[in-house]
Amino acid sequence: MAGKYNNLDGKSENLDWWYDKQIRRYLIQLIRIFSHFHVREYTDTGVNYNRVPCRYADSSRMVTHIMRNNSENIINSTPFISVSIQNLKYEQSRTQEPFNVDTLQVAEREYDRESNTYLNGPGNLYTVNRYMPVPYNLTIQVDIWSPNTDTKLQILEQLMVIFNPSIQIQSTNNPLDWSSIFEVTLTDVNWSNRSIPQGVDEIIDISTMTFEVPIWINPPAQVKRQQIIQTIVTNVFLDTDIDDYGFDSQFYDFFRSVSETPEQLIITPNDYRLRIEASEAQLLNLDYTPAVWSDLLEIQGGLLTDTSLLKINTSDDLDNEIAMIVGGVKEHPFDSSKLIWNIAADTLPSNTLTAIDRIINPDDAAPDDGLPAAQTGQRYLITADTPWAGSDYWGINNVKANANDIIEYSAQGEWVVSFDSSESSQTQVVTNNYTNKQLKWDGEKWFSSYEGVYNGGFWRLFP
Repeated sequence: MAGKYNNLDGKSENLDWWYDKQIRRYLIQLIRIFSHFHVREYTDTGVNYNRVPCRYADSSRMVTHIMRNNSENIINSTPFISVSIQNLKYEQSRTQEPFNVDTLQVAEREYDRESNTYLNGPGNLYTVNRYMPVPYNLTIQVDIWSPNTDTKLQILEQLMVIFNPSIQIQSTNNPLDWSSIFEVTLTDVNWSNRSIPQGVDEIIDISTMTFEVPIWINPPAQVKRQQIIQTIVTNVFLDTDIDDYGFDSQFYDFFRSVSETPEQLIITPNDYRLRIEASEAQLLNLDYTPAVWSDLLEIQGGLLTDTSLLKINTSDDLDNEIAMIVGGVKEHPFDSSKLIWNIAADTLPSNTLTAIDRIINPDDAAPDDGLPAAQTGQRYLITADTPWAGSDYWGINNVKANANDIIEYSAQGEWVVSFDSSESSQTQVVTNNYTNKQLKWDGEKWFSSYEGVYNGGFWRLFP
């Protein structure tokens, strides 16, 4: 798999490693097939039915060591069955469309973390993208180790009636695993291969059965937390040339209303509106009455306070991601119609003007009269024109400024117009240090850069 590597010390970083133990699971299931057989043995005390153990081995030498418990001083213990991989080969004839992606929608059962119990309602929703598995043929060798012919016959007879010529096995109980069912087919039986292991006087008889197992190796699936559709946007571009529609003349009155103007239809669940005030997000019905957040969140699995996000679009363009203001949300402690919204500062619009000290009415306040003494750098956004000419309310050299202007106390000891609203038709953004709120100028008026009411489609909740 791809990854990033540190060339200085040779250590891997952010390596996309994964291991699903798929071949191991196949082997375990195969071993289970041969793990529950018994043989009848006669002893001085009577008849015993002994279970035949089944072990995994990579080679006959390894099997020999297993028989002796890794010691030359242990007498061979038979009978037993060993399972080993003889061959693993890519099977091109079973290749499916390699770039196919199968998408599933999965719903968890609702889980109560406090009581650690599952409830009857739906829980989290997920989208699972399954990628096409890779086909391989696995050749398995099964060796039956027996001390005599009778024991061998007992084991073989029990095995041979199972495979006629194949059986189906399930490798996993995962309902999303589309390759969990596989077949084990008996292809060959070697009656006997007598050998005498090193250091042992007893003759061991080995009967070998060969099985073909078509398997699938699955790549990792992509699992995403599913989001309920918040917005459906349909752009309808209409044409004035009604002849292109092949209409019947009797419907002319209907078609003649067709215009060239593109129309945009925005649909959201219940068309909820959203009111943003400071750090609070209030859910509103169409008539602007408060709505309850739980009614909307219930179908989305509730809030995860560590990852839940609210996005608002401050532009008129639904697809404008740049205009999105983002913040984490959590439940409001007192008001069910509100969420606490912690705005990510880096998503706010960038200031284009130096911050102001506060918003004032120059007729009602002046330095040393409701405002601090004038100091270089003080900046005020004014809501009305400065007093009439000749007044010294703002000093002997009374500044001439209009409503929506920003005035500033210069180093020369006089008030000047820093931002002339009558000359600015471009968007401007400034922060009010007194309230720590951001304001935006649209060429005609000042307003909050993000506070206000947002219609459906211009806000998104990611619970």
